[in-house]
Order: sequence, then structure tokens, then C-alpha cells
Amino acid sequence: MTDAVDGAAARPLGWISFLSDYGLEDTCVGVCHGVIARHAPQVRVLDVCHSVAQQDIEHGAGLLADSVCYLPVGVHLAVVERLDPAGPPNTDGAPGIPAREVLSAVTAGARGVAIRTADGSTFVAPDNGLTSLAWDVLGGVVAAHEISNPALWLPLPSAVFRGRDVYAPVAARIAAGLALAEVGPRIDADSLVRFTRPSCVVDDDHVHAQVLAVDHFGNLSLNVTRVDLEAAGMLLGDRVEIRAAGREATLPFTYTYGDVPVGQVALCEDSLRRVMLAVNCGRASDLLRLRRGDAVVIGQLPREPNPAATRAAAPVARLPALT
Repeated sequence: MTDAVDGAAARPLGWISFLSDYGLEDTCVGVCHGVIARHAPQVRVLDVCHSVAQQDIEHGAGLLADSVCYLPVGVHLAVVERLDPAGPPNTDGAPGIPAREVLSAVTAGARGVAIRTADGSTFVAPDNGLTSLAWDVLGGVVAAHEISNPALWLPLPSAVFRGRDVYAPVAARIAAGLALAEVGPRIDADSLVRFTRPSCVVDDDHVHAQVLAVDHFGNLSLNVTRVDLEAAGMLLGDRVEIRAAGREATLPFTYTYGDVPVGQVALCEDSLRRVMLAVNCGRASDLLRLRRGDAVVIGQLPREPNPAATRAAAPVARLPALT
């Protein structure tokens, strides 16, 4: 990469977007805002989401990837992490040196990284896959640096609040114009932890899918598009068969959940053009008893047999309907 990416001639970015699993019940989010304001008072902060499931990195990665294309170019601060219970190995033989203690405290979890993407944005986050789904949305990684310069952090950083003590001040300084090279050494982009979203499988007249996300309304977004359903012969307006968690149901493939009566389930598109299971004025996650990661099979209804075949056919056992 060129010096323009890593070097000192960085321009202020002006915006920091902020995603975390901190919740809004206490002061964590507000304190991080305060740290940013102390270091870069001219930078604006946009709260994307602080309701990521606790320490659920995959959940946060999905939310960030689905949001980032709607956010301004800037610094994307994301903090969801799990700490290594064993902690980092102590190989320096000098536990009494404060600088080494500082480094040990902030390396109990994944290393911190600052990642520049092709659109000019920079992700500041732990290297645990949290931002990996979002990189490609913004054109891919063009530079990556380990966050290892303690001069940029708050004094005596806590191992359990790196968002406040490490990531927030580094994000603020980058948004204010700090060059990426100042945060720490350059690292190989291939060494970064990455997630991939599972793909659906179209198999003749049915689709093997998975619940990707459950939103605030209980809608179940699947890793399926309308094109996938059409490839399996299911068109808008058809009734389809859903099999999940050992149960099955028949429901319509509609334009929106508003096309079915209140309390009924529909298969329709969500706002990101993914197919979802939704209940009109209800929660599909509760009614269908499904959650993120569960398998769902969507299929064409069995074709009507001819009368002669019906008389000769053996009875077919049906599983209980979804209730």
C-alpha cells in the first residue's frame, strides 16, 4: 500500500459510528462518548446499536454488515468481545514493569486492530471477526494495523473495558486525523479473523435455509432471497411448506406480512431483500419457537395426485403443525 494510506497525511474523517453489546442500562456507552469528546470534540458520534447479544460476536458482525452501507464514511468503532479466561502468556519475566502490565491487561482478549477499507473508512475493533463481514461491503481491506501503542490509550487500561480505555481514544484520534501507522505496526490482512455467512442450498423444489437474525419485532430473517425461492419453483403468491424444529406448516409467500390476517405467519421479504418469516402484529420467533442459527426448509407444496393414484396410495403421516 502507499504512504497515503498509512502515513501522516491523514485527513479528519468527522464521523464515528459506534456498535457494542454494552446496553443502555448503565454508563458504559456514555462514558465512551465522553472519552471520544475529550480527544476529538469536533467529531460526531452516531450510535448504531448497543443491544448486541452479550458477548455474541457473530450477532454483532451481522448487524454491522447490514448497517455499514447506510453509514457515513468515517471510523466504525465496534466492541463485542469475549476474554480468554487463561489470559496471555507471561514470557517477559518482568511482571513488575508497569508498561508490560499495561500490555498484558489489554491482550487478555483478541488483539485490537485498525482496518482501512477501500471507501476510506476505518474499523477500530478487536480482531475477533466482529468487523469482517462489513469489510467487503465497503470494498475490502486496503491496510490493517495492530493497536499496540499505549501512548494513545487511557492510563492504566482495564482488561474488562477496552472500549473505554483503548478503542474509544484510538477511534477518536483516527477520526481527528491520526495516521494509521501511529496506532501500531502494520499486519497482514490475511492474518485477520474472518467470518463467513452460511449460504442456503437450493435442492430441486425446496431450499435448505438458516435463521440469520431475529429482530426487535421477532421477525426471522433467513439466508435466502426471492431468487433462491424462484429457483426452487416457488413464486410470490404461492403457498409453501415450512419445516423446522421437527414441525411443519403451510403458509403463503407474500409481498409483506400485512397481506395475511392479524396473528398469521407469512413468508416475505425484509428491508434488506432477504426472505423472512413474520407474523402480522406478532412475533414469529415466539410463535414458531425458532432462534438464530436454526435450520429451516422451505418447499413447494406436494403436487395434487390424480384420483387413481390417490386410491392406491398409502396414507401419509403428517407432523403436528407449528403452533
